[in-house]
Amino acid sequence: MTQLDERFMDASAYHPPGKWEARITSLLVLVVAGLLLTGGWMFKDWMEDQFRYLALDETEIAIPYPPAWELRSNPDVGFLAVDPRSPSAFPPQEQVRILPLPDAALADFWPAERAATLNDYIELERTQVRLKDGRDALLLAYTYAARPNGDHTPPLVAVRAVDLVFPARYAGEDRLVVLTLAAETDDWERAWPTFQRILAKLGVTQS
Repeated sequence: MTQLDERFMDASAYHPPGKWEARITSLLVLVVAGLLLTGGWMFKDWMEDQFRYLALDETEIAIPYPPAWELRSNPDVGFLAVDPRSPSAFPPQEQVRILPLPDAALADFWPAERAATLNDYIELERTQVRLKDGRDALLLAYTYAARPNGDHTPPLVAVRAVDLVFPARYAGEDRLVVLTLAAETDDWERAWPTFQRILAKLGVTQS
């Protein structure tokens, strides 16, 4: 037998699969494709539910943020994570500020602070909530006009945001923690599911 005889089989020996064999093969292909598709969606959901955490103090609650988001420095914000995939001039972002604990009630103090420092501030809703460890917090929803960074960005963009405000221990002291979740108004619907998962990780429930 020559080398060519070893590499190629006799065409007369080939028998095409029968009708039932072809159907079973097609069914197996569909089942495998369905399992791969389902597994892909499950993996996507699992990845979306994974977070990294910003630690406040050794025994304190940790603040989750998406692991795929880019950490950036900002002199006005202690912690800033930004969605790098967003084409918006003001991409979806998560900010954390550590501030002195005020003497006034949070429901009065923080909305007034926001109104005094943000351009075109409009309050949408303020709600008393609790975190997963039972502590009281304030959830403030609002819109404002922001000035994004960049050479080719518009001078002002409309931003929608929610602040979760609560007292916490930081560096051994009682401080005020402000978690801000914000996105350009036109991009809010896309960003909101991620923001909801962050709030759910903190166990935010209405008081």
